[in-house]
Amino acid sequence: MFGHLKAEDFIGLIESRQEPAVQRTHLNSCERCREIWDALKPLYAEMTSMDAEIPEPDWAEFRSSVRDQLLFRSVQRQTAVRRWTGWAIHPAMAWALSLLLAVGIPTGMFVWHLQTEKAPSGHTFQPVTAELIEAGTEKTVFDDVIELNDSEQMQFQELLEAAQTGIQHVQ
Repeated sequence: MFGHLKAEDFIGLIESRQEPAVQRTHLNSCERCREIWDALKPLYAEMTSMDAEIPEPDWAEFRSSVRDQLLFRSVQRQTAVRRWTGWAIHPAMAWALSLLLAVGIPTGMFVWHLQTEKAPSGHTFQPVTAELIEAGTEKTVFDDVIELNDSEQMQFQELLEAAQTGIQHVQ
């Protein structure tokens, strides 16, 4: 063995683990290691005697105190919410409020829209009649196609067929 015993060796000797005979031989032959060994024995005896003096905690009381603390915190949270809102919102009141918002807002917007359609003088707008529709219509391309004569219809048909086949029509 090289040098003196290490701390792990002393711990092994104190706890009576099976250590090699070389450490026992070194302990018997080395004065410095023997002094350390003699100083450690009473210290270890005092520490092991302290284990008996430390009482085992009352786990039932500990669980009870933890439960009380958790309940106390939940009560504090509930009162803080009541103080912030002034009253606790119950589920029925929340449903009523959401129904009022879902029905009331669209109804109000509809009524407001009807009010804005009225003219500034208090008269409502005139309904659209067939005469107004006839007066405002313009001719479309299809109306022009319907009014073509026979020769114009033949030329138009040739023009469409040529466009489909990709041939240019020369007039």
